[in-house]
Amino acid sequence: SRDMILRAFDAAVSHERHQPGMGRLWDFRTADLSLLDSGTIAEMARYSTRFPPGVNDVKVAFVAGRELEYGLSRMFEFFSADAAETKIAVFYSLDEAEQWLTMRDST
Repeated sequence: SRDMILRAFDAAVSHERHQPGMGRLWDFRTADLSLLDSGTIAEMARYSTRFPPGVNDVKVAFVAGRELEYGLSRMFEFFSADAAETKIAVFYSLDEAEQWLTMRDST
């Protein structure tokens, strides 16, 4: 649900091991996001703009197990483009997501 995802985000960025600039990986391979609509996705994309640089300007990878979660993650990527400086990519493969997160940006 929306609230569970936002609580997980808050927990991740406030965890003692979190460091500014640290990328995030969201593993939705076993998730069922079918109750989320486009308005909720847009709201969640705007949520991270409340946070300072080092949280809202990092790489974020989503890993999906089904087309639905892949599509919703891509929708989040689209809405985030206007709301935050976050670089987002969506994958079906956990290995590819981890490789992308550790890859140095060329810009």
